[in-house]
Order: sequence, then structure tokens, then C-alpha cells
Amino acid sequence: MEKGKNKLILLVDDDQDFLEILSTKLKDQGFNIETAKNGKEALEKLQHIKPDLIILDVMMPEMDGIDTAIELAKNFNLNEVKFIFLTNYGDDNWPQEISLKVDENFAKQIGALAYIRKQQPLENIIETLNKLLE
Repeated sequence: MEKGKNKLILLVDDDQDFLEILSTKLKDQGFNIETAKNGKEALEKLQHIKPDLIILDVMMPEMDGIDTAIELAKNFNLNEVKFIFLTNYGDDNWPQEISLKVDENFAKQIGALAYIRKQQPLENIIETLNKLLE
């Protein structure tokens, strides 16, 4: 049985190419996928769907991932609506391991289960998603 079977993921990113690539890869793993191009659209979709996990990009137009996470915390029970950040964003002025640690700590403080960089191999991203959804 496929690991992602029957799990719904809401993928929120303004990069259409990235949305298509990751959506295809996650569907190949058995996940059901909904997409949104920014946080505002994601919050609208959450009125009609209940995903098992929301994947948020940090930097997006109209409503970014941070503002979306704040709205999720205000309007939903975060035990029921789980989210992670998957982003290219990071502080290039710091060594990567320090920057990632700062970003991870911030993400957890606002309720994210994880902070993942898009530069990671796709297999690692999918492995992390499977662990979070077990």
C-alpha cells in the first residue's frame, strides 16, 4: 500500500512550476493534492476542505506563509490543522546550519511541525511528510 494513501495535502506556493512538480511527485506517492497560489487562497479553500497537512511557502504575494500561519493559529485548532513550511527562504548571511536552526525554532513557535528547505532532495521531503502523517 502506498504510504500517502488517502492523505490530503494542501500545497501553497506562488511558483506554478514548483506546484506542478511537487504535486505530481506527491500524487505518485499516493497523496491527494489541492493547491493554492497564496495564503489568502489557501484560507478560502480551508472553508471547504480539511487537509491532513498544509505545506506553506514563506515568501508569497498577497498573503505570505507567516501571515497564513498566524491566521491558521487564530482561526483553527492546530491539533486538527497541521502545517509545515517548505521554502527557499533563508538568511544567507549566516552559516546554513545556524540559519536553518533559527528558522526551525521560529516555525515551531508559531505552530509549524517542520521547516524544510526546497533545496533538499525530493526523496527527503517525501520521507519527512510520511513521518509527519503517520
